[in-house]
Amino acid sequence: MAKFSAGEAGERETDGVGDVSAEAHVKGLLKVLCEESDTRYNGWGVNLFIKDIYLVSASSKPAGKTLFSFTIQPEHSNRAGHLHGGCCSTIFDFTTTCALAPIAKPGYWAFAGVSRTLNVTYIRPIPVGETVLIESEVVHAGKRLATIKGVMKRKSDGAVMAICEHGKVSNDPQVGSEL
Repeated sequence: MAKFSAGEAGERETDGVGDVSAEAHVKGLLKVLCEESDTRYNGWGVNLFIKDIYLVSASSKPAGKTLFSFTIQPEHSNRAGHLHGGCCSTIFDFTTTCALAPIAKPGYWAFAGVSRTLNVTYIRPIPVGETVLIESEVVHAGKRLATIKGVMKRKSDGAVMAICEHGKVSNDPQVGSEL
């Protein structure tokens, strides 16, 4: 299984699953979001990707897809000791957005867009210490609008813990225009 986060960009093991060029596109997006620099995004949730969430695989065929692994830590929990709903939504926001990276090209989702909707359904509580896999798949990506679905599953038995539908709007400038 491939294992790397923005903080471990050089570490990689693979079992042959996924598309290396698609993974490179996702790693590139994570690098822009998470690597230390003067232009690094420092907004809400970015630390999750620096130290806690790992890309397992990515694919561009037949649609953009990603698979991430995440183990719930105490700082991600609510008072009951389960993954906080806001944290779960943030994870889905980032991981579903990453599913656009494998299909992006100049003028087509290269900037990963902005959210217009994010609908999360919480099915089962996820306790601290539990490892989940987050699958994301682009359902539709037109010129301006995209819909991505996400499924968070318990790693140990594949039980579905939460699902989401994420609507995005492209904010890409026209090809050849100045930023």
